[in-house]
Amino acid sequence: MGIIGGMTDADVFDVAERQEHIAESRRRMPGPSYYKVLEWIHRAVEPANYLEIGIRKGMSLGAALEETKCVGVDPAPMVKREFPNTFIYALTSDAFFADEDVDEVMGGPVELAFIDGLHLFEQVVEDFRNVEAHSAAGSIALFHDTLPLDAVTAGRERVTDFYSGDVWKAVMAIRRLRPDLDMVTVPAAPTGLTLVRGLDPGDRLIAERTDEIVGEYMELPFSYFEANRADMPPEIPNTEEAVRDWLARSPAPAA
Repeated sequence: MGIIGGMTDADVFDVAERQEHIAESRRRMPGPSYYKVLEWIHRAVEPANYLEIGIRKGMSLGAALEETKCVGVDPAPMVKREFPNTFIYALTSDAFFADEDVDEVMGGPVELAFIDGLHLFEQVVEDFRNVEAHSAAGSIALFHDTLPLDAVTAGRERVTDFYSGDVWKAVMAIRRLRPDLDMVTVPAAPTGLTLVRGLDPGDRLIAERTDEIVGEYMELPFSYFEANRADMPPEIPNTEEAVRDWLARSPAPAA
C-alpha cells in the first residue's frame, strides 16, 4: 500500500449519542451493514479496479478483492493497516481529478467507485460527475449515506458523530435529472447504500446543470426528503441474493 500525504486526528463527539443513533438506524434498517453489502458487490462484480473517495480509516477498503487495484482518495487519511494492491492519495477529490492522470492511475476506466467523501450534496454531485467522466460501459458507482436518519444528523453542519450530511439531495437530483441511469438503494445500516449503473462518460448534462442543481437544492430542509421519498431510488432487500440479482440483470430502461 502506498500512501501519498499526511494524516490528522479524528473528531471526537458524544459516544452515548452515537450509540443511540446507531441503535435507531439498525432498528430502521435491519440486516448486514453497508460494509457487508460492499463485500457482496466486490465479489459479484470482480472489478479490475476500484476507486474510493473518502477512505478515513480504510475499513471499507477491506471489502475489495486482493487482485483488484484499489485507489483511495482522502485529504486526511487515517489508515493504519496494510491493504494489498492499494494506493492512497492524500488529496481532495477535486485535486485528484484535476491533477492526476486518472486513467493511468486506475489502469483504465473506473470500473467500481464508492463515493463517501465530503458529505455535502454539491461535492457528491461533483464527485459523481468526475467518476462518470472516467467510466465505461458496465461501470458502477456507489453512494453512501443516502437514507438519512433525521434532520440533525443530515444537516450541512456536522454536530454529531453519527452523520450523513445532505447526500440525499445529490441522489434525488441525479435521479430526477438523469432517468437514463439505473439506480437502487440497499437499506443497509447505518445510512443506506445506493448503486448506480448505466454511466455515460460522454454525458454533459450534470456538468451543464451543476449551478442550477446547487441553487435548487441547497436550502431544501430534511422535511423535503421525507415528503419526496418517491423521487429517491427504489429500495431492494438488504440481502446478498437481491444485490446479486440486481447486478446480474439487464439495466432498467430509461423512463
